[in-house]
Amino acid sequence: MSGQSSTRKLMRQKQCRRRINVMKKAYEYSKLCNADVCMGIRMRETGQVHILSADPSGFWAFLTTQLSAYYPTPNMVNDRDFNKGGKETTINSVH
Repeated sequence: MSGQSSTRKLMRQKQCRRRINVMKKAYEYSKLCNADVCMGIRMRETGQVHILSADPSGFWAFLTTQLSAYYPTPNMVNDRDFNKGGKETTINSVH
């Protein structure tokens, strides 16, 4: 039984690392290409939603209001979270 739980834990950790890396890449793309980026990830198993909005113009702001009624509450990350200097700790706190 413990073998299955450790396998599930490793899979969750792998998913979390991949989600964080995809969000970092999307943020980097927004800065390098001067683009407004909005990305959403929904975990099928739990229904949990993670959203990155690297959009200083506010073009994607409507997403926040539309998803505020969603349960479980979506985890929102924006470009200011990446600019704080503690990128890793800010993003890791989202999972």
